[in-house]
Amino acid sequence: MKFLAVTDLHYADRQPHTSDRDTTDSIIKLGRAIKSHLKDCDFIINLGDTVDNIGKKSQSELLCEVCGVLKCGGAPFYSMIGNHDTSLDKREYCRLLEMPWRYYSFISNGYKCVVLDSSINNIDEPFPAAEIDWKNCNIDPLQLEWLEREIDTSDVPVVVFTHAPLMMREWDIDDIHLIRNRAEVADILEKSGKVKAVFSGHYHEGCYGERNGIPHIVFGSICVRGHDTFSVVELLNGHLKIDGYGLNKSVEYII
Repeated sequence: MKFLAVTDLHYADRQPHTSDRDTTDSIIKLGRAIKSHLKDCDFIINLGDTVDNIGKKSQSELLCEVCGVLKCGGAPFYSMIGNHDTSLDKREYCRLLEMPWRYYSFISNGYKCVVLDSSINNIDEPFPAAEIDWKNCNIDPLQLEWLEREIDTSDVPVVVFTHAPLMMREWDIDDIHLIRNRAEVADILEKSGKVKAVFSGHYHEGCYGERNGIPHIVFGSICVRGHDTFSVVELLNGHLKIDGYGLNKSVEYII
Protein backbone atom coordinates (compact mmCIF):
# COMPACT_ATOMS: atom_id res chain seq x y z
CA MET A 1 0.00 0.00 0.00
CA LYS A 2 1.29 3.42 -0.96
CA PHE A 3 -0.27 6.81 -0.27
CA LEU A 4 0.34 10.55 -0.34
CA ALA A 5 -0.17 12.19 3.07
CA VAL A 6 -0.91 15.88 3.68
CA THR A 7 -2.19 17.64 6.76
CA ASP A 8 -3.08 20.99 8.29
CA LEU A 9 -3.65 23.05 5.17
CA HIS A 10 -5.52 25.68 7.22
CA TYR A 11 -6.59 26.99 3.83
CA ALA A 12 -8.18 30.46 3.92
CA ASP A 13 -8.57 33.52 1.70
CA ARG A 14 -6.55 35.72 4.06
CA GLN A 15 -3.38 35.36 6.09
CA PRO A 16 -3.54 34.78 9.87
CA HIS A 17 -1.72 36.94 12.40
CA THR A 18 0.82 34.17 13.03
CA SER A 19 3.87 34.75 10.85
CA ASP A 20 4.81 31.09 10.34
CA ARG A 21 1.68 30.15 8.35
CA ASP A 22 0.92 30.72 4.70
CA THR A 23 -2.74 29.75 4.60
CA THR A 24 -3.60 31.32 1.24
CA ASP A 25 -0.95 29.30 -0.61
CA SER A 26 -1.48 25.93 1.10
CA ILE A 27 -3.91 24.84 -1.60
CA ILE A 28 -1.26 25.62 -4.23
CA LYS A 29 1.25 23.50 -2.31
CA LEU A 30 -1.32 20.69 -2.20
CA GLY A 31 -1.70 20.84 -5.96
CA ARG A 32 2.07 20.73 -6.43
CA ALA A 33 2.39 17.68 -4.18
CA ILE A 34 -0.34 15.85 -6.06
CA LYS A 35 1.13 16.70 -9.45
CA SER A 36 4.67 15.67 -8.54
CA HIS A 37 4.23 12.69 -6.19
CA LEU A 38 0.84 11.02 -6.62
CA LYS A 39 2.09 8.60 -9.27
CA ASP A 40 1.79 4.94 -8.16
CA CYS A 41 -0.03 5.96 -4.94
CA ASP A 42 -3.21 4.08 -4.03
CA PHE A 43 -4.83 7.15 -2.48
CA ILE A 44 -4.40 10.60 -0.89
CA ILE A 45 -5.02 11.08 2.82
CA ASN A 46 -5.86 14.53 4.20
CA LEU A 47 -5.45 14.46 7.98
CA GLY A 48 -7.59 17.46 8.86
CA ASP A 49 -7.50 21.14 9.77
CA THR A 50 -8.32 21.57 6.12
CA VAL A 51 -9.70 25.10 6.24
CA ASP A 52 -9.71 28.10 8.59
CA ASN A 53 -12.60 30.40 9.37
CA ILE A 54 -10.64 33.66 9.21
CA GLY A 55 -11.48 35.26 5.85
CA LYS A 56 -14.43 36.40 3.75
CA LYS A 57 -15.14 33.05 2.13
CA SER A 58 -17.21 30.51 4.05
CA GLN A 59 -15.65 27.24 5.12
CA SER A 60 -18.03 25.49 2.74
CA GLU A 61 -16.65 27.47 -0.20
CA LEU A 62 -13.08 26.79 0.87
CA LEU A 63 -13.73 23.07 1.30
CA CYS A 64 -15.20 22.85 -2.20
CA GLU A 65 -11.98 24.37 -3.55
CA VAL A 66 -9.82 21.90 -1.63
CA CYS A 67 -12.00 19.00 -2.73
CA GLY A 68 -11.51 20.05 -6.35
CA VAL A 69 -7.73 19.94 -5.95
CA LEU A 70 -7.86 16.57 -4.17
CA LYS A 71 -9.82 15.19 -7.11
CA CYS A 72 -7.48 16.56 -9.78
CA GLY A 73 -5.01 13.68 -9.51
CA GLY A 74 -7.66 11.08 -10.29
CA ALA A 75 -6.85 8.90 -7.26
CA PRO A 76 -9.18 8.06 -4.36
CA PHE A 77 -8.90 10.57 -1.52
CA TYR A 78 -9.86 10.36 2.13
CA SER A 79 -10.15 13.06 4.78
CA MET A 80 -10.78 13.48 8.48
CA ILE A 81 -12.03 16.21 10.77
CA GLY A 82 -9.54 18.55 12.44
CA ASN A 83 -10.25 20.89 15.33
CA HIS A 84 -10.39 23.98 13.07
CA ASP A 85 -12.85 22.19 10.80
CA THR A 86 -15.45 22.14 13.60
CA SER A 87 -16.41 25.74 12.88
CA LEU A 88 -18.57 23.96 10.32
CA ASP A 89 -21.08 21.28 11.28
CA LYS A 90 -19.34 17.91 11.05
CA ARG A 91 -22.11 16.44 8.93
CA GLU A 92 -21.70 19.22 6.38
CA TYR A 93 -17.92 18.81 6.44
CA CYS A 94 -18.32 15.10 5.71
CA ARG A 95 -20.70 15.83 2.84
CA LEU A 96 -18.41 18.39 1.21
CA LEU A 97 -15.31 16.19 1.45
CA GLU A 98 -17.24 13.06 0.45
CA MET A 99 -16.64 11.25 3.75
CA PRO A 100 -19.12 8.50 4.74
CA TRP A 101 -19.18 9.64 8.39
CA ARG A 102 -17.06 11.41 11.00
CA TYR A 103 -15.16 8.14 11.50
CA TYR A 104 -14.96 5.26 9.05
CA SER A 105 -12.73 2.60 7.51
CA PHE A 106 -11.72 1.49 4.04
CA ILE A 107 -9.64 -1.28 2.50
CA SER A 108 -6.63 -0.55 0.32
CA ASN A 109 -4.18 -3.03 -1.14
CA GLY A 110 -4.36 -5.56 1.69
CA TYR A 111 -4.73 -3.13 4.62
CA LYS A 112 -7.69 -1.86 6.60
CA CYS A 113 -7.37 1.90 7.05
CA VAL A 114 -9.24 3.27 10.06
CA VAL A 115 -10.01 7.00 10.15
CA LEU A 116 -10.87 8.51 13.55
CA ASP A 117 -12.59 11.70 14.70
CA SER A 118 -10.45 13.18 17.48
CA SER A 119 -12.07 16.63 17.30
CA ILE A 120 -14.23 16.30 20.40
CA ASN A 121 -14.08 18.30 23.64
CA ASN A 122 -17.08 16.81 25.40
CA ILE A 123 -17.26 13.05 24.81
CA ASP A 124 -21.04 13.21 25.27
CA GLU A 125 -21.37 15.78 22.47
CA PRO A 126 -19.45 14.63 19.37
CA PHE A 127 -21.20 17.29 17.24
CA PRO A 128 -20.08 20.62 18.77
CA ALA A 129 -22.04 23.81 18.20
CA ALA A 130 -18.86 25.85 17.67
CA GLU A 131 -15.16 25.37 17.01
CA ILE A 132 -13.60 23.21 19.70
CA ASP A 133 -10.62 23.86 21.96
CA TRP A 134 -7.60 22.41 20.12
CA LYS A 135 -5.90 21.51 23.41
CA ASN A 136 -8.70 19.15 24.50
CA CYS A 137 -9.12 16.47 21.82
CA ASN A 138 -10.80 13.17 22.70
CA ILE A 139 -12.24 9.98 21.23
CA ASP A 140 -15.82 9.41 22.38
CA PRO A 141 -16.99 6.07 23.90
CA LEU A 142 -19.18 5.12 20.93
CA GLN A 143 -16.22 5.58 18.61
CA LEU A 144 -13.93 3.57 20.91
CA GLU A 145 -16.38 0.66 20.77
CA TRP A 146 -16.52 0.92 17.00
CA LEU A 147 -12.71 1.07 16.77
CA GLU A 148 -12.34 -2.09 18.81
CA ARG A 149 -14.86 -3.93 16.62
CA GLU A 150 -13.21 -2.73 13.41
CA ILE A 151 -9.85 -4.06 14.54
CA ASP A 152 -11.14 -7.29 16.09
CA THR A 153 -13.08 -8.26 12.97
CA SER A 154 -10.31 -7.36 10.53
CA ASP A 155 -8.62 -10.23 8.72
CA VAL A 156 -5.94 -7.91 7.29
CA PRO A 157 -3.37 -5.61 8.96
CA VAL A 158 -4.65 -2.26 10.20
CA VAL A 159 -3.33 1.31 10.02
CA VAL A 160 -4.93 4.17 11.92
CA PHE A 161 -5.35 7.83 10.93
CA THR A 162 -6.27 10.55 13.43
CA HIS A 163 -5.93 14.33 13.34
CA ALA A 164 -4.67 14.69 16.92
CA PRO A 165 -1.79 12.32 17.78
CA LEU A 166 -1.52 9.68 20.49
CA MET A 167 2.14 10.38 21.21
CA MET A 168 5.06 12.62 20.33
CA ARG A 169 8.65 11.32 20.25
CA GLU A 170 8.18 9.60 23.62
CA TRP A 171 5.00 8.33 25.27
CA ASP A 172 5.85 10.03 28.57
CA ILE A 173 5.75 13.47 26.95
CA ASP A 174 2.24 14.74 27.78
CA ASP A 175 2.00 17.46 25.15
CA ILE A 176 -1.08 19.67 24.73
CA HIS A 177 -1.48 18.46 21.13
CA LEU A 178 -2.20 14.88 22.23
CA ILE A 179 -5.54 13.11 22.53
CA ARG A 180 -6.54 13.38 26.19
CA ASN A 181 -7.81 9.80 26.54
CA ARG A 182 -4.95 8.43 24.47
CA ALA A 183 -4.20 5.60 26.92
CA GLU A 184 -7.62 4.05 26.20
CA VAL A 185 -7.05 4.31 22.47
CA ALA A 186 -3.51 2.92 22.64
CA ASP A 187 -4.71 -0.05 24.69
CA ILE A 188 -7.18 -1.01 21.97
CA LEU A 189 -4.55 -0.66 19.24
CA GLU A 190 -1.80 -2.54 21.05
CA LYS A 191 -3.71 -5.50 22.42
CA SER A 192 -4.93 -6.49 18.96
CA GLY A 193 -1.51 -7.17 17.48
CA LYS A 194 -2.95 -6.11 14.12
CA VAL A 195 -2.14 -2.38 14.06
CA LYS A 196 1.00 -1.63 12.05
CA ALA A 197 1.17 2.18 12.30
CA VAL A 198 -0.63 5.30 13.49
CA PHE A 199 -0.56 8.49 11.39
CA SER A 200 -1.62 11.95 12.56
CA GLY A 201 -1.16 15.71 12.16
CA HIS A 202 -2.12 18.65 14.43
CA TYR A 203 1.46 19.31 15.65
CA HIS A 204 2.80 21.49 12.86
CA GLU A 205 6.49 20.70 13.28
CA GLY A 206 5.89 16.95 13.01
CA CYS A 207 7.72 14.16 14.85
CA TYR A 208 8.07 10.39 14.91
CA GLY A 209 7.83 7.99 17.84
CA GLU A 210 7.29 4.30 18.55
CA ARG A 211 5.51 2.44 21.34
CA ASN A 212 5.22 -1.31 21.82
CA GLY A 213 6.18 -2.01 18.23
CA ILE A 214 3.79 0.51 16.64
CA PRO A 215 5.29 3.54 14.85
CA HIS A 216 3.47 6.80 15.56
CA ILE A 217 4.01 9.23 12.69
CA VAL A 218 3.02 12.86 13.23
CA PHE A 219 3.19 14.68 9.90
CA GLY A 220 4.20 18.35 9.72
CA SER A 221 1.84 20.99 8.38
CA ILE A 222 1.80 21.92 4.71
CA CYS A 223 0.79 25.49 5.63
CA VAL A 224 4.07 26.33 7.39
CA ARG A 225 5.72 29.15 5.48
CA GLY A 226 8.74 28.30 3.34
CA HIS A 227 8.09 24.55 3.16
CA ASP A 228 6.17 22.21 0.87
CA THR A 229 5.54 19.61 3.58
CA PHE A 230 4.01 16.23 2.72
CA SER A 231 5.00 12.56 2.66
CA VAL A 232 4.79 9.53 0.43
CA VAL A 233 4.23 6.46 2.60
CA GLU A 234 4.65 2.83 1.58
CA LEU A 235 3.90 -0.33 3.56
CA LEU A 236 5.34 -3.41 1.88
CA ASN A 237 6.68 -6.79 3.00
CA GLY A 238 6.87 -5.92 6.68
CA HIS A 239 8.45 -2.52 6.14
CA LEU A 240 7.12 1.01 6.56
CA LYS A 241 8.92 3.56 4.40
CA ILE A 242 8.29 7.30 4.63
CA ASP A 243 9.70 9.64 2.01
CA GLY A 244 9.36 13.00 3.72
CA TYR A 245 9.42 16.43 2.12
CA GLY A 246 9.62 19.87 3.71
CA LEU A 247 9.41 19.48 7.48
CA ASN A 248 8.86 15.72 7.29
CA LYS A 249 11.88 13.47 7.64
CA SER A 250 12.43 10.27 5.68
CA VAL A 251 12.50 7.13 7.80
CA GLU A 252 11.97 3.37 7.65
CA TYR A 253 10.55 0.93 10.20
CA ILE A 254 10.20 -2.83 10.39
CA ILE A 255 6.55 -3.52 11.20
